[in-house]
Amino acid sequence: MSYLLSISIGPVQDFIAAARRTADLYAGSQILQALSKAVAEYLHQNGAKLIFPADKEADGANKILTEVSANPAKLAEGAKKAAQEALERLWQDTVKELSAEHRRLINQARAQEQLGSFLEFYAAWVPFDGSDYSSKRLAAERLLAGRKALRDFAPTRQNDDGVPKSPLDPARAAVIDPRQWAEANVRLPDGSYRPLRIKPTEHLDAISLLKRCYGALNSDKVVDTRTMARRSWRPEAEPDERYGEDDDHIQEPQPYFAILVADGDRMGELIARQDNPEAHRRLSRTLDEFAQKARAIVQNHRGFMVYSGGDDVLAFLPVNRAIACAQELSEAFRHQVRVTLSAGIAVVHYREPLSISLQKAREAEKAAKNGGRNALAVALHTRGGIPITVVQRWDDLTWDELLQAYRSRQITRGFAYELRNLVREWQEDMRADYLYEEAQRVLARKELQGLKIPAPTRDTREYRSTLLRFVDQLIIARFLSGIKTDNSPEVSRA
Repeated sequence: MSYLLSISIGPVQDFIAAARRTADLYAGSQILQALSKAVAEYLHQNGAKLIFPADKEADGANKILTEVSANPAKLAEGAKKAAQEALERLWQDTVKELSAEHRRLINQARAQEQLGSFLEFYAAWVPFDGSDYSSKRLAAERLLAGRKALRDFAPTRQNDDGVPKSPLDPARAAVIDPRQWAEANVRLPDGSYRPLRIKPTEHLDAISLLKRCYGALNSDKVVDTRTMARRSWRPEAEPDERYGEDDDHIQEPQPYFAILVADGDRMGELIARQDNPEAHRRLSRTLDEFAQKARAIVQNHRGFMVYSGGDDVLAFLPVNRAIACAQELSEAFRHQVRVTLSAGIAVVHYREPLSISLQKAREAEKAAKNGGRNALAVALHTRGGIPITVVQRWDDLTWDELLQAYRSRQITRGFAYELRNLVREWQEDMRADYLYEEAQRVLARKELQGLKIPAPTRDTREYRSTLLRFVDQLIIARFLSGIKTDNSPEVSRA
């Protein structure tokens, strides 16, 4: 008797997003991938035929679907044990690079308790005789969803009375006293050391400490948010260029960067159309090929890929490369997977808390999905300003003209705000074509050439809404152009 065995490994989004530094974020995605690969490897070695992912080395598969002929309950239990052992090996291999003094400062008993209760592992299976694959796969997925709804809430005994909770995971108590970790560092393979930069208030739990140490050990692969903001005007900027540390008072000439979140549209429907395991494996391989190509695309745009698995992408980009990168990803996905992609871009300040910035990017991606899918949503979040979001379908994008106009200094900074004031003051009982003529007069007075204002409609209310969306796009485009601010050190020295 054969079975379709479906496995889910977590936590995912909350675990990855619980980060204060880019290195923490990268560490979260890499740790989760390592655990997923350990499960896929175990299943492969025990005779399972992997379906999704099709390759045990594929990245990003926190959900695993496989065809097995052995006892599925026993295989699932073994896979869970393999994931747990992989997590504990990661912990040991990572913390051993701390000094002996700092290793002794870790509450090892509490750390082991937290490591043992961290994983969310769920499995479900259905008999499979080789026929009616689609319905059998759907039945396994439904059983898995039902199992996840019946989560285990076993208490974690941490012996933590009076111990501060972790700021990154308030359900867990700290395993370190951060006041003793100001000088903590990890030893890199070349013999040098990388500081952990643990603040006096960062009472880290075991998992958060693992992420901090892992991220520091792999810091050569990470691009911090400040460097990413700088790349919009200095593309060759690298993280080791210290233009001042996080707590200094040096103003960045252009302090915003972009976070891109992308996700395939109607992937559930696409998977449902795969009527046999081999067809599903081909789709799995196609998605893995796209994930590999997505990494190259992001890198070519001077960005940093945080996570790319299947149809999911999370990347940091210079603001002036974000639109072009998103378009290239969309085209690659449509060409390779034969379905559309929706993406959200959040333009955020590099000093904004990373968890908040990530949430804004995910909200932008949801706006693209809610806008009909096959779309791009761009959200601007200035410090102290009101968020602005513009959603357009890929075939209707109008960013290039505006970006070029800003880069060539054809649009002044004040034009968008003057046009917005005009539209807001225009009464609904006044004619739309008069509003258009007045907008053209403002355009002419600013001596702007080549910029086209949307043509008027018969309904004044509708036209006012159209112009306000145009104003929002103008405001966002100024940030996406990557223009440095007037008070930048570069400008003041000129």
